Amino acid sequence: MDTEIEIKFLVSHDISDRLPGLLQSYQILKHDQRRLANTYFDTAELALRRMDAGLRIRSQDGELEQTIKLAGSQVGGLHQRPEYNVALTEHSPDLSRFPAHIWPAGVEPESLQQALQPLFCTDFTRQRWLLGVADGSEIELAFDRGEIRVQGRQEPILELELELVRGDASQLFELADILVKQGGLRLGAVSKAQRGYRLAGLSPAPALRPLEHIPLAGHESCEQAMVRLLHQGLRHWQFHEEAWVTTPGIDWLVQLREGVSLVHQILLMFGGLVSHRVNSAWIDDLLWLQQQLSWLDKAQMLGHLSAEKGHYLRRLDCQKALLAELAEQQAQLPDEPQLRELLHGPRYGRLMLGLTHWLYRQDWRAGLSEEQVAKLAAPVAGLARQLMDDSWQTLRRSALGDERLGRERYIQQKGKLRRNLLVGLCFGELYPAEARMGFRMPWLDILRGIEDLDMLSPLEEARERLAAEDREELDDWLERKRRFLLEALEQSRAQALLLEPYWR
Repeated sequence: MDTEIEIKFLVSHDISDRLPGLLQSYQILKHDQRRLANTYFDTAELALRRMDAGLRIRSQDGELEQTIKLAGSQVGGLHQRPEYNVALTEHSPDLSRFPAHIWPAGVEPESLQQALQPLFCTDFTRQRWLLGVADGSEIELAFDRGEIRVQGRQEPILELELELVRGDASQLFELADILVKQGGLRLGAVSKAQRGYRLAGLSPAPALRPLEHIPLAGHESCEQAMVRLLHQGLRHWQFHEEAWVTTPGIDWLVQLREGVSLVHQILLMFGGLVSHRVNSAWIDDLLWLQQQLSWLDKAQMLGHLSAEKGHYLRRLDCQKALLAELAEQQAQLPDEPQLRELLHGPRYGRLMLGLTHWLYRQDWRAGLSEEQVAKLAAPVAGLARQLMDDSWQTLRRSALGDERLGRERYIQQKGKLRRNLLVGLCFGELYPAEARMGFRMPWLDILRGIEDLDMLSPLEEARERLAAEDREELDDWLERKRRFLLEALEQSRAQALLLEPYWR
């Protein structure tokens, strides 16, 4: 058995001509190019897929090899999976050649063998370098160009993989850092096999996954909780990134940003325990990325205002003129090519790579004092109460705790309220659901009310370019909307401030 440790990149354009120049600081132990033809197998019921296993036969240079990859772990673009490789003489899988202990209890390889069928193919040219590092580590760099094929459909393959052959995995990250600086690379959370199942229609189409409460147990240590939360935030982020790349849409990006915000919030919450080992560049990069995505609020507003041919504006005689102005605002927002450039850019790649490396190496453990070790090992329940109470007090001391607010003051509190609600998402599972939701729902209603107030902003911007009679009509309509929303917000806020915190 081998355990793959590799970093995968999805590449936006062919970089094979540039690779030799980027590898000059490494000893080239071997360099070759070969054509690889792969057929993936499973049962009609996808028994292997349900085991998180993948089975393929690879043909290269007239030789055949079957490989089964078992369930492993994936953080960012770093993949670790046990795999078994066996030479074959015929292009037909033979499960009896694999060790018997790899099969889960209740799984009979003989029955699986009878039900196997080919599902899809991945055929590509692999350009490969075996690199020697000064510390004795060896890395295989593979650049793959080809396609996934199934039943007349195809999808291009353009990937770069760095696999640790032996030595220190940190060397993978050092090489990856050199490569991402060139741009055009995106850490890949999806394998060729996963893409093949999707192309074959054998895995469900991706669906939006709104952030939900993250399962935690009060007896888990602070360290365990931090890692679990960060992994969840990163998974949420990368799932929606991949979904957007496949089928671009604003809703995917909104959820991507939610994952970014969650990761940032977690690093801030646990900063008192691990701040000495958190690279400040990540925080800067996270803030940069959130700023790069700040236009999404406006995009959502414009989408809602323009939906169903402007149904929201149906009572206005100036509806047609307003929709034209809103379309002009929409045209000023980042477009798909700009967003693809962002996701394949050096700074985005540096952020994802740095966070992945930190999680993999567990750098926060280095140089801890006994007191710091004890704090990280303490049950998370105590820290959760403290963090939730601190967040609640911050909210109470903000403008949301004042007697009465106007529209602008409400809108200014949107970010603060979102951060508060993220803290609740992180630790809410430690408390009874009924009490948690009874406290949380009014504040979610307040956030939605603030977002509705803010949705009037594009209309106010458009107002300046309307005819005089249209401006007068819009002003009256906006005033009625503001008054209604503010009254509802004031009532909701008054009730929410009276609620007893459920974590005390």
